[in-house]
Amino acid sequence: MKENRKSKVILADRDGFYLQRLKRCLERKEDMVVVGMTDSGPDVLEMAKSLRPDVILMDILLGDRDGFWVLESLQKENLNCVCIMISAIDSDKLVRKAITLGAEYYMAKPIQGELLLERIHQLLDHGEDRNGIQDSAKEEAVASTMDNAFRNLEGEISVLLSRMGISASIKGYHFIRKAVMMAVEDQEVLTGITKGLYPDVAKAYKTTASKVERAIRHAIESAWKKNGAQIYFEAAGYIPMEKPTNGQFIAVLTEYFRMNHEQRPKKIS
Repeated sequence: MKENRKSKVILADRDGFYLQRLKRCLERKEDMVVVGMTDSGPDVLEMAKSLRPDVILMDILLGDRDGFWVLESLQKENLNCVCIMISAIDSDKLVRKAITLGAEYYMAKPIQGELLLERIHQLLDHGEDRNGIQDSAKEEAVASTMDNAFRNLEGEISVLLSRMGISASIKGYHFIRKAVMMAVEDQEVLTGITKGLYPDVAKAYKTTASKVERAIRHAIESAWKKNGAQIYFEAAGYIPMEKPTNGQFIAVLTEYFRMNHEQRPKKIS
């Protein structure tokens, strides 16, 4: 986060008392300022246009229009900021939808103040990475012709990575997701990760294979400091004694999602 500049935050929730509590929590360290509060989806969008916030923290359930509508509208208007969704409903389906629509993070109420501040600072501190990632995401969206099953796969990978503590604001998150999606569609790519998969992912994001390898390794290291090992256990069926290598990590996630993906109906061409 930039020094000598307070990060601007917009809050949206139907509970006015809760909004005041969030405001006090965010402003107590004096590096953030709440520039707008509302209980209305359309108001969030108008505030985002006029106030250009760094962060939008909003509940899914809002007046007039919900938080999902706001996320879609922010993308249409090309308004770039950190969006964190909050909800009393802890549902994988809602998490998946929020992440797919561009939310950086999803938190279930009640929210711990210190954890919220930590997550916001982590996301803001990766501002440069977010810009590059958002540009790549827009290019992918324009070129995308995936069927619904493929979109569901992307969303499910996003949810799992988010649960591991791998933030969508870092490049490794997007590189891992792309690598797993490619491997699910063609397992042969796993036989030559260094010479095949890394260069293919790098090409998709207009970067180098070495940067892909480093970013994935960094993302896994970050996950292992948080909730990564426990969630990895859900996919692998065991908790490794040591942090997995890039290849092991991608292979386990690929097998986990491939088994689920193969059970779904395929698009008839």
